[in-house]
Amino acid sequence: MRKPLVAAVSLNLLAAAALAAPPGVADLLRMVPPTAQFVVGLDAATLRAHPAVQKALFEHASRAHLDADAAAFLAEAGLDPLRDVNAIVAAVIPDGATTHGAAAFAGRFDPDALAAALTKRGATPTTLGAVPAFRLPEGEHHHGAAAVLAQVSRDVLVIGNETAVAAIVAPGHGGSPLLDKAVAAGQIDPRAPFWAVGTIPAAAHRHAAALEERGEAEPDHPLHHVLAAAGVVRRIALQASLDDSLRVSGVASADTAENAELLRDAAKGALAALRLGAQDEHPELVDVLRGVQVRASGTEVAVSGAIPVALLEKLAAEHAGCAPKHSTI
Repeated sequence: MRKPLVAAVSLNLLAAAALAAPPGVADLLRMVPPTAQFVVGLDAATLRAHPAVQKALFEHASRAHLDADAAAFLAEAGLDPLRDVNAIVAAVIPDGATTHGAAAFAGRFDPDALAAALTKRGATPTTLGAVPAFRLPEGEHHHGAAAVLAQVSRDVLVIGNETAVAAIVAPGHGGSPLLDKAVAAGQIDPRAPFWAVGTIPAAAHRHAAALEERGEAEPDHPLHHVLAAAGVVRRIALQASLDDSLRVSGVASADTAENAELLRDAAKGALAALRLGAQDEHPELVDVLRGVQVRASGTEVAVSGAIPVALLEKLAAEHAGCAPKHSTI
């Protein structure tokens, strides 16, 4: 009888461990309403485990400083965002003719300490459905609408526009059709440490066209023609991964095949201009830019490229050497 008992105990322990596993991007994604027009996922725990990221976080912490109020709030809330947040999913959700945004965070939080720190600074306790929340003080608003923080559980927080937060914490969601479509098309691997999918709303196209018409775009900037051509983009999918290189790939879906070719040509032209500009100041970037692939197929334009982590660290060190000694976060 001993072996069956041991097996049963082992299975129960494995099940308990699975239930106790901290939530990640996949868990947060299930909270996103299916109507979301833009969804971003960030696996902070995976990125934080990379040696280069660990080094960057250490150097950032040694250089950066917070103002007294922010430092006091984080201390009282028992929160270190760079180390306590394990996963983030942000979403833009339509609401009639406008849109609202919110982000869900999974990690190590102290709900009681956070509640006390928020209340001390004027946040008002409330509820969204059955979820305890805090309406943040005036001034912490997003496009004129109140911002809230909802405490979904001890390890999940949602913060943003109240309408969007209420939509996210409402039960019954099953994930993002936008992401499902991109995964099915092979454009996104949801296990990547960073990904983003979205539809480009008509308002964004109108805004880009207005900037162009008023002459507020920068015609001499290498990306000018790409931004101008981006007015034809209807959907995007982007992801990044990190090993010995930062690897980035993306797909933009245009309204027509002809416009997809124009977008591809604009992207290639921008890369050529960037290579020309890098020859003197950062010649090591020339080969990296030359290795970027841009392809058009039907209405889709795919871009992929990689930059070695060692080169990123070198460029970051050079930038830090030119930056002021103190920075704020």
